Amino acid sequence: MLSVAVAALALGTASGVTLLESGDYRTEFISGWWWLAFLMLPLPASCGRRRIWTMSLAAIALVVPQFVAAAVCVGRYRASGWNDGLEVLSFIHPVLLTLATVAICGLVAFVSHHPVQAPSG
Repeated sequence: MLSVAVAALALGTASGVTLLESGDYRTEFISGWWWLAFLMLPLPASCGRRRIWTMSLAAIALVVPQFVAAAVCVGRYRASGWNDGLEVLSFIHPVLLTLATVAICGLVAFVSHHPVQAPSG
C-alpha cells in the first residue's frame, strides 16, 4: 500500500504543462516524489527473511504500482501532445527499482539460507 501511496502522490502533485514567463513550456506528468519508492527497498527484504514467497509478494507489491505510475505518465505525455518518443524513458525508474529490489532480496535470501559460520579452533 505504501508503494501505491507514493505513486499516487507523485502523479497527483505533477504540475502538467506549465507556461513559463519566458514563453517556454515546462512539462511534468509525474513529480519528484516518485523517487521515495527507493526508500522502501528494505521492506520486502526485511519482511521476508525467513520465507521467500513473502519476500517475493512484498517485492511485487513494491514494484508493480511503480510500473503503473510509469504507464500513466507515458499516457499523460501522449494525451497532451507533448510526446516525442522519449516519454518511454519513464520506465527507467521502475526498472531500476526492480533491479535494486531483486538484488537486495536476493542478497538477503542468500545470507538467510547460507549463514556465515565462525571458524572453530
